[in-house]
Amino acid sequence: MSKQSRELARSERAAAIRAEQARKERNRRVALIGGIVLLLCAIVAAGAWYGGGSGSKASTGTAGAHVAAGPTSLQVGKSSAPVKVVIYEDFQCPYCRELESSTRDFLRENAAKGKVYVEYQPIFLLTQEPYSEKALNAWAAVLQHSTPQAALKLHDLFYDHQPYEQDSGQVTDSQIAGWVKDAGGDNSQVRTAMATRDAGFFTKVDQIMSDKNIDSTPTIFIDGKELPQATVPQLVTEIEDAVGKG
Repeated sequence: MSKQSRELARSERAAAIRAEQARKERNRRVALIGGIVLLLCAIVAAGAWYGGGSGSKASTGTAGAHVAAGPTSLQVGKSSAPVKVVIYEDFQCPYCRELESSTRDFLRENAAKGKVYVEYQPIFLLTQEPYSEKALNAWAAVLQHSTPQAALKLHDLFYDHQPYEQDSGQVTDSQIAGWVKDAGGDNSQVRTAMATRDAGFFTKVDQIMSDKNIDSTPTIFIDGKELPQATVPQLVTEIEDAVGKG
């Protein structure tokens, strides 16, 4: 092979190597960009689910279930049901939201079947979080001045729209008023009650926390016995097992 031919072959090989390296680099960049896009999509989707979109299902699943309002709590199902579940919760507590999304349909469906009686007792535990106080105050207004069904729907909406704790103060009064309206709880008495903090209601809730030694949420009692603190999946299993055996 002549010198000229060798040089040409060498140039062709070098060009081929550079082309292959360029192809691999393009593929690497495409894969990297694709991965970033997928990650951003996942983050946006998670934020919409958690931070205030329609998020988890807003269905109450209470068709056929008796719903009644107590002085500070809401009861779903008949008190004669074989299993009684009481849930102490805070509207800002992310673990309460996780428990709610995991048990809502199960408990409502079984309450409608007469298999479980559920009492939801919202409390004001996360006192440093504005959403905790605003949501509870609005819920108290609906509980006392509207219907139990509206209070239950609002209970669900407050979890569906629960903000991150660092965004707790960004939820506006108008947003909360909108959720009250969406729940069917809006009327002049409710609006008047929401305008100021219901000190009497908060005092009653504080007394309940003291009497029951509630210092964390969610705290769950089944047939009068407090469940040990555990992960939410473990608590869900305890609830489902109790209802299943009942």
